Amino acid sequence: MAVWAYECQACHGGGIADGVWLVSRQRVDAWPAEVALLRVKTSAGWLCAAVDRSRPVQAEAMLLREAVASDPVDCPDCAPPPAAAAASASTEGLADAAVAPARASTHPVLTAAAIALQGRHFLVVLTPLAVVQSAGEADMLISDLRPRFAGIPLVLMGQHDDGTPQYHGDDSLVDLLADLPVDRMPWKQWT
Repeated sequence: MAVWAYECQACHGGGIADGVWLVSRQRVDAWPAEVALLRVKTSAGWLCAAVDRSRPVQAEAMLLREAVASDPVDCPDCAPPPAAAAASASTEGLADAAVAPARASTHPVLTAAAIALQGRHFLVVLTPLAVVQSAGEADMLISDLRPRFAGIPLVLMGQHDDGTPQYHGDDSLVDLLADLPVDRMPWKQWT
């Protein structure tokens, strides 16, 4: 089920590479507008993160993280430096269209489907067939993507010229996909 969310970026003091998490927009909007720092529940515990309220994104509900409002006192590394805060305040009047192209260029887009079958939640990620056919490349891509999707299991899918899918990932998940038509998967663009 798709819901609206905000992205949270782990503070540089958090020690997590590529720490980007999604939190419920509804929950964040219930807090005062000055709340910019959150504690996000991760597999490593509750970590500090800065929330980006400027751009809501659509996300699968199962990818959302629990979060609570935080304060710079809890994590001084998260507080923006005074120069950055001033720059942010001076750009508040800019139209979203002027800011969007810069953001779009920094976040690659991929096509994936969030699947829930027989009580198991996982993502099917569309890749070139050559990646799926190379076990080493496929395993490296899964290792790279897994932290970006909060550790949710991933299956890669490539398609032959006739549209027949070929999968790479956990065998039990691939078996679940055997009878699921590709055109019935809930494909979405993910950043």
